[in-house]
Amino acid sequence: MSVNEVKTAVVQTDPKLGEVAHNLQETKYWVKEAHKQGAKLAVFPECSLTGYQFQDEASSRESALRIGDTWTQELQQLAKETDIHIVVGFVEDAGEDLYNALLVIAPDGELFKHRKAHLSNLGVDNFILQGEDPFEVFDTSIGKLGCFICYEARFPEHSRSLVLDGADILVHITNLPETANDQVDLLLPARANENRVFLLSSGRVGEENGYRYLGRSSIYGVEGEVLDQADRTSETIIYSTIDLEVARNKEVYYPPRDGKPKGHINPLFSRRRPELYSRLVQQ
Repeated sequence: MSVNEVKTAVVQTDPKLGEVAHNLQETKYWVKEAHKQGAKLAVFPECSLTGYQFQDEASSRESALRIGDTWTQELQQLAKETDIHIVVGFVEDAGEDLYNALLVIAPDGELFKHRKAHLSNLGVDNFILQGEDPFEVFDTSIGKLGCFICYEARFPEHSRSLVLDGADILVHITNLPETANDQVDLLLPARANENRVFLLSSGRVGEENGYRYLGRSSIYGVEGEVLDQADRTSETIIYSTIDLEVARNKEVYYPPRDGKPKGHINPLFSRRRPELYSRLVQQ
């Protein structure tokens, strides 16, 4: 394995709504399983520690987690012991406010946070605030990670901004409903392809409050091809070893055709015309 290759693990679980202690133990189990296979990055679903389909603000707040409390310290210790970057989702308790959040826990103890900025009309998203922080690329020892949560995949500006800031890997955590096959088959491979990056998408299985989940966690290559994919029902891990240098090459190569001796290359980012796209960011 070259210095630019990283073995990644996408974990598909069935979190129990409001059962944080149980979900934390399950997280630890799967991280240890990923460690046995040599993974350096383990990605868990949206709200994997708390559950998602809360019916009111009170129950959402009761299960919300504050960053820095015991659960954080336990996962920091596990990340150190396994040398794995752990990505988890949870309802964040930020004092008076609640957020749908993602936390990257590095083996050296460093923490990186993203709060969901594009909220759906489902589950806990009805009882929280949208994130307001600028999108940030997380510079880690295994590469630069750009993270987004579930519904945010429908906003291509989000992932493009992360890649323009240097993301090598897009990390997507989700709780897709069982009917959302278009995200797995169309949107997520498009986000990978249009940005020429690897994309790791961790979804969940099971049911909460009558709401059934899709599963189908996936790892995509830089052309949007499926490198590995889970089924619709199993708690499992999928793996792929990815080469970051491939994602850092922003040229699209077209092989020879029609009897021509050579293919051709189109640069992806150097020919962008941002001066023509201002309408995208106008209010």
